[in-house]
Amino acid sequence: MLGLVFLGLAMSRYGPGPGLLAAYLAGVGGNLTAWAVYGESHRGLGASGVVMGAVGLVAVQSATLWQRHRPNSFRLFASGLFAGVLLFVLVGMSPEADVVAHLGGFITGLLLGGLLALTPRLTRQPWVNLATGVVFAILVILPWWRVLA
Repeated sequence: MLGLVFLGLAMSRYGPGPGLLAAYLAGVGGNLTAWAVYGESHRGLGASGVVMGAVGLVAVQSATLWQRHRPNSFRLFASGLFAGVLLFVLVGMSPEADVVAHLGGFITGLLLGGLLALTPRLTRQPWVNLATGVVFAILVILPWWRVLA
């Protein structure tokens, strides 16, 4: 349930298509991180990496405040980032969880959120929302189609 909240917040901040695609790609980043650390024998679904990626996307969204040269901009950015790290520790580091995949998803979410925060006007364009939504749908449908075929 917490994942739906953070995914909704990321989609609200960056737009439905870009937020959903970025969270999905953060899950991919989490799986790639786990694969790089554990090797090919590791199997993971990646849904928790998407959740941690959404936490990273929301944590770094205050980066746009830093660009506006406000007096408290660094403090606001740092407090948002610190809150995201605390949420990662609280939610993503339970003993039975795949902490490496969670960390990879969180860091990928931070990076993608930072890139999206640099282009706030672009992510709000209807054609960008549609294009990223289509890319997300393709990235979900093709692997399932391949597995089931």
